[in-house]
Amino acid sequence: MSDSATPDRADLHLHSTVSDGVLCPADLMAAVAAAGVAVCALTDHDSVAGLGEASIAARAHGLHLVPGIEVSVTHAGRTLHVVGLGIDAASPALTALLGRLDAAREERALAIAARLERHHLPGGDILAAIRGPPVLTRTHFARELVRRGLVADLGQAFKRWLGKGAPGYAPASWPSLGTVTDALRAASGVAVLAHPLRYTLSAGQRRELCRQFADAGGTATEVCVGGQNPAQREVATGLCLRAGLEGSVGSDCHDPALPWQRPGRLAKLPSAITPVWQRWPATAVDRAVSSTIRDAASLQCPT
Repeated sequence: MSDSATPDRADLHLHSTVSDGVLCPADLMAAVAAAGVAVCALTDHDSVAGLGEASIAARAHGLHLVPGIEVSVTHAGRTLHVVGLGIDAASPALTALLGRLDAAREERALAIAARLERHHLPGGDILAAIRGPPVLTRTHFARELVRRGLVADLGQAFKRWLGKGAPGYAPASWPSLGTVTDALRAASGVAVLAHPLRYTLSAGQRRELCRQFADAGGTATEVCVGGQNPAQREVATGLCLRAGLEGSVGSDCHDPALPWQRPGRLAKLPSAITPVWQRWPATAVDRAVSSTIRDAASLQCPT
């Protein structure tokens, strides 16, 4: 990466309206550039549909865009998130994986709607109202519950209806960790374990997860994430070093208006950790961006 893309100006975990973010890909790139970020990755949940639009916008704003995705995984009975970076969005292996994920999300959305109906909420109407983005998430259900005045805010929506153990919660059967890391590697990408401290695990289980992730072909783990305090960063640093992984940074931004999700508002990656983005010199990133531009019609966000 060129000198302008220093570790404190990278953000490799961002979401647009293609999944559950609030800004379309072009507007998100504008917000990222305004925040002083130099190298970024659009990592929508289980979709690459926004990469074409993001690619054109990134070039317009002088950003280096690393093509990415965030993939849902079932591992040891838990849902994990794996970020894929530097991917070929047209890879047959990735396309096949996305087909599986689409089917799993559709099945879960129908199940959530049915469970809400059983508890006298308009689950079917809510599902019909939120259809539109390529990827339907629980956050879409939550926002619609808030919009209809059925809950006060997103936190209450998850606590009362959509979180694990709540009446509207429906589990999903995601692909295995090995299946996902294999597909990302086949798509010329690298696998990054997203926000490792957000999973409900003991310290020992977390260390074991990072070891298993590395054994499954994972390359890096997120060390600096949005909303993190120094003690958490120290723990994440230790996990990364112990597992022999490279390090990544990402705000996990869904809404730049939220202080803990602002693009680029991240601590610098500790010097003892190898940055995952060193794998992509600026010229390689530019080539990857060029390969996705053909999929975008214009810079304009949908109205």
